[in-house]
Amino acid sequence: MTDLQFVTLDVFTTKRLQGNPLAVVSVPAALKDKLSQATKQKIAQEFNLSETVFLHDTADSDSQQQRDVDIFTIEREIPFAGHPTIGTAVLVKYHLHPHVDTLVTKAGPIGLVPEADNQIRAKIPHNVHLHSKTLGDVVGDNAQYPGLCPEPQIRDAELKAPVFSVVNGMTFVLVKLPSLDLLGQVGTSYRLDFDNLPQPLLDEGWRDSFVCRYYYVDLGEEDGARSIRSRMVELGFEDPATGSAATALGSYLTLHEEKRGRKFKVTQGVEMGRKSDISVETTVLEGGSGGVELVDLWLGGTAVVVLRGQLTVDI
Repeated sequence: MTDLQFVTLDVFTTKRLQGNPLAVVSVPAALKDKLSQATKQKIAQEFNLSETVFLHDTADSDSQQQRDVDIFTIEREIPFAGHPTIGTAVLVKYHLHPHVDTLVTKAGPIGLVPEADNQIRAKIPHNVHLHSKTLGDVVGDNAQYPGLCPEPQIRDAELKAPVFSVVNGMTFVLVKLPSLDLLGQVGTSYRLDFDNLPQPLLDEGWRDSFVCRYYYVDLGEEDGARSIRSRMVELGFEDPATGSAATALGSYLTLHEEKRGRKFKVTQGVEMGRKSDISVETTVLEGGSGGVELVDLWLGGTAVVVLRGQLTVDI
């Protein structure tokens, strides 16, 4: 038996029992190669949160400026996710190892910049891609297709929504809705099985990916940022804050609407009573024919510690 220390945090909030819960399990350097994928998956299922992070210590913790992290949902390991990045960054920078300035995910290294009031700005690795097909291209105009929203206006928006990857392995159907009333009608009672659609939704070379729908309403300008309300309802549950989806949305809007660097203020989780405040910022390089190229992608927020404990596993 082995004991592992863990911390839970509420992310994208300054108030406990708001935001998105996250578990971070510290893995001693001596156990990095002994803690199997299957065991990590079972631990994530035990916590039963949207994501669980495994934070790997180093043999020389006082000098190493980066830490490897593994991110698991209850179903699979994923290369990147936003609220695990911010939550782990707050834990590392403000509670464990202030000298650490980089988290290394399967998507690549993420630079950390501390800001006032325990805020973190994380420089997100990106490999953005707009897929050629929509859900409508794949399932046709079948209003009864299992997993589509039963409300006609929302379903129509789902079928027409762009499908966008922020990195290879994290993909979102970006469903724009015209009102907060419609956003409130999105429910958790239906699940779309993206792995068994009539034909592949994602382009060749991008199909080994987490995919979900991200619903949003554009609220206009607020304090120099484009203000957005959002919901992520998939996998039979609602996610209070989805930083990876927020970065995907910010990247898509930057490249295909704004055509300039932009700040985005994304508020999520309101409908489920766990309000989360997510900031996204982009910089671009102007290209030919009026197009732009995404240069920097920043995700910002904070988190608060809720629980500290010890997990005993058989390895």
